[in-house]
Amino acid sequence: MKIAKNKSTIKIIAGKFKGIHLEMPPSSQTRSSKSILKESLFNTLGAEVIGTCFIEAFAGIGSIGLEALSRGAKEALFFEQNPAAFQTLAKNIAFLHAKDPAISTNCFLGDTFALLPEAIRKIQTPKIIYLDPPFSFRQDCAGIYEKCILLLQEILDLNLFLIIFEHLSDEKLPKNIGHFSIIRQKKFGKSSLSYYAPSQYAKESNG
Repeated sequence: MKIAKNKSTIKIIAGKFKGIHLEMPPSSQTRSSKSILKESLFNTLGAEVIGTCFIEAFAGIGSIGLEALSRGAKEALFFEQNPAAFQTLAKNIAFLHAKDPAISTNCFLGDTFALLPEAIRKIQTPKIIYLDPPFSFRQDCAGIYEKCILLLQEILDLNLFLIIFEHLSDEKLPKNIGHFSIIRQKKFGKSSLSYYAPSQYAKESNG
C-alpha cells in the first residue's frame, strides 16, 4: 500500500520506521503534534518507551503512538472520536503493519472518556498515557482539561507509570493528579508538555 503523492503527510522521526510518511486527514479537524515537540518528547522518554503499552488518547492520525512503536513500544492503543481522523489512523496502522506484521495495535472509535478506562484495565504491560485534547474542545480549555484530570483520577492502575499532557502553554495544570505528581514541563511556543509520574517516584527524582 502506498500513500498518494497529493496527500498531506507527516514523517516518523526515528526507529525502525524512520522516514516513513503517515497520511493526514483531508480536513484539519485533527492535527498532528509539531515535529520539534515530538522530537523533544521522545528524547525525554529515551529507552523508557521500549517494551511499554503506549496509549494515545485523542489520537488523530496516531503520529505519537506510531512513533512510539517505531522506537520500541511493545504495543500501542489509540482512541479517536472523529470518523475521518479514525479512518486515516486505520490506514496509517495498516501501512506500518504491512511493513512489519509483528507490531501490536488496537484502535477504538468513540469517546475516549467512556472507552479508555475499561480498554486498558486488563493490560499488564507497563503503560504510558499521552493526552492531547482536540481543537474542537479548546474554546473551553479549562473544561476539557478538567475532564481529562477526572478521567485519570479514575484509573487506579499500578502498571501506569507515566502520564504526558500536551496542552496550551497558558493553561496551568495541577501539580498532582490522583497519586501522580508533575516531574517535568517544557514549553514549545503556544504548546507545552507536562509529565506526571507516581508521587513516590517524583519525590525520589526531586530528592
